[in-house]
Amino acid sequence: MINIFSRAQMFAPTLFAVLFAVPCLSQDSVIAHSQYESRSDLEAAQRDAEAQHRSSEAWLLRNRLQNGDFQEGDRIVLVVQGNPALSDTLTVRAGKVLQLPRMSDLPLQGVLRSELSEKLTAHLAEYLRDPTARVTPLLRVGVLGHVQRPGYYYTSADVLLTDVVMRAGGPAADADMQHIVIRRGSDVIWSAADTRTALTDGLSLDRLHLRAGDEIDLAAQHHVAWGSILQIGATVLTAAIALIRFH
Repeated sequence: MINIFSRAQMFAPTLFAVLFAVPCLSQDSVIAHSQYESRSDLEAAQRDAEAQHRSSEAWLLRNRLQNGDFQEGDRIVLVVQGNPALSDTLTVRAGKVLQLPRMSDLPLQGVLRSELSEKLTAHLAEYLRDPTARVTPLLRVGVLGHVQRPGYYYTSADVLLTDVVMRAGGPAADADMQHIVIRRGSDVIWSAADTRTALTDGLSLDRLHLRAGDEIDLAAQHHVAWGSILQIGATVLTAAIALIRFH
């Protein structure tokens, strides 16, 4: 499990999350995606995690830096100015490649979300003159457990964790917002305590290092069944009194 308390100051709270807010790109000028963590940010975080012996967090960061953010099945919304034939929602295919009409495949192995704009713009520039495009990477995450509409949802990685829960209809009546965990397969990558800090600090999915297939799981509230306990206690007490009288 990852301890994010020591990293909380690194993440400025986000007041408004725009689901499809994407900057314009051009061959000569690419606006940086400040909502996504850069490679240098992640490298610094990895060094900090290793220095403080936070091995789970260091592994997660190292894996992200090496393999990139994109998984098969991820979607990328592409809008190319003046070229509607290329404007589409594309799916990352087997081998982590992006297939574009009448162009060679674009490999995304090792590419971070913050690097996608520059990478894709350079690829388009091999076929188009001075391309201008807007790019929004989407990932598919599970929102499971005690929510109104549990399931898997495609969402922009720069949205807040709370916004993703609301995409699933919000917490169910019996949900315990103090006990949310995030899993990757069978591993818990964010514990309930860490997730509470993430909710308080307004961290996005990107800053939580989530990738396709990760699952956000809301637990149920644990109510003490006092009626049953009292009933059992009364039964035990009655039996004890009967035994005393019998002897």
